[in-house]
Amino acid sequence: MVENFQIQLVENSNLTAPVLNHFVKPNDISNLVAQYGTPLYLIDENTLHAKVKELHTAYAKFVGPLKIAYSIKANFNPAILRAFITDGITFDLTSLGELHFIKRCKAVPENIIYTSVTEEFEEYLEVLQSGVRKVVVSSFNGMTNLAKAADRAGIKLPTIIRVNPEVGVKAGVRASYRNGKFGVPFNGGTIDSAIKMIRHLMDNDLLRFEGFHFHLGSQITDFSCFIHALDKMDAFMTKMKKEYPNFRVNTFDIGGGTPVFYDEPVPSPAQMAENLVCRLNQLANSHGVFQLLIESGRFLVAESSILISKIVNMKEYNEHKIVIVDSGYHLLLDAALLKQGYPQEIVSLPKHDAKTTSLIPTKNIHLAGRLCDTYDIFPLSKSSSLNDADIGRYISFHNVGAYSLVFNMPFHCQIKPPVIMKTAKGEFKLVRKGRSYEQLFTEEGGDLT
Repeated sequence: MVENFQIQLVENSNLTAPVLNHFVKPNDISNLVAQYGTPLYLIDENTLHAKVKELHTAYAKFVGPLKIAYSIKANFNPAILRAFITDGITFDLTSLGELHFIKRCKAVPENIIYTSVTEEFEEYLEVLQSGVRKVVVSSFNGMTNLAKAADRAGIKLPTIIRVNPEVGVKAGVRASYRNGKFGVPFNGGTIDSAIKMIRHLMDNDLLRFEGFHFHLGSQITDFSCFIHALDKMDAFMTKMKKEYPNFRVNTFDIGGGTPVFYDEPVPSPAQMAENLVCRLNQLANSHGVFQLLIESGRFLVAESSILISKIVNMKEYNEHKIVIVDSGYHLLLDAALLKQGYPQEIVSLPKHDAKTTSLIPTKNIHLAGRLCDTYDIFPLSKSSSLNDADIGRYISFHNVGAYSLVFNMPFHCQIKPPVIMKTAKGEFKLVRKGRSYEQLFTEEGGDLT
């Protein structure tokens, strides 16, 4: 273990003001809205590829092989998956439904890593029969079920253990804490601990120890937690080598956490990786070179997408304005769950005829959705600009590519809106049809007798 490792924290003064992604022009928005209506999701394919490149470049100084993995739970739209397949990245799955999607999009099994929470035998058997050969286990029972599935499939499977480093994490969503749901502690006194699971794997005829995985959280801006986790990993790996001289880590997945701008400026991947790569290289030099996986969901897709919504009503009193749009938290659920303030702005359309002459500062504007629910209020980002809000104008919600489409729900019989992708060739392509009320009625059992 390297003693007294120093990490250089990124000061807020070093963070550059973010630039919102204006990949679609106002006239294009006007034409698309005329064809498909609102609400409407728009995705930029070039941004997807650029984010993969940015993440890969940030960790390029790692001494061993490097792979970027996309957690498709963030957005499983097939057009997005197919775009990422052309980048040759790895896909992290956690359900058979995601496996079905990724197979239909024709991703090669070698580029799939499966990380289950339920870890059932039947689930693992289907995964292995699909050709997946890299699996992460998070419990002793899950490892036992995986061994049974490997026996049925007739293979000896590389197996990764998900550990819970139990380090303090300052993040929008924490995934590592004492007695947490995900992974196992290094030494827990029970079979559900990394040390007991490794001892079982070292002499296993069906499973082969492959490496470690951990995930600390989402929206991490103080990345000292990664250093603390890597220090713990270093000490644990040293302990295992003393017990098993042939102990070797081939794959090391440090999860995600790369932050996306919503409200406050955040560190770039390069700023986050600057010190992490140094520590990871020290691990590789001490314990042997391994393949490094940088796993990301939110960072890879968030900035690729915007939601276009129409202002349908307004009211003013006490120098405040309530602006009501035709979308709601059923389309951006994190606005209600995490109080996430997406950057919003009024779309500038030259032919707009203003019906209102009063201009109220954005700080006194309250952006509300169409749902009959107290929580259907959209928090405003510090970058939001709604001074010109007026009935009939359009609002763009930026950086909505992660955990928006996948959380769409039919509250108030609301239907899924269409999704348009601006392809790498600059063409606008419908990649998800909007659902109709009749389709929702049928889906909810309306035609059953």
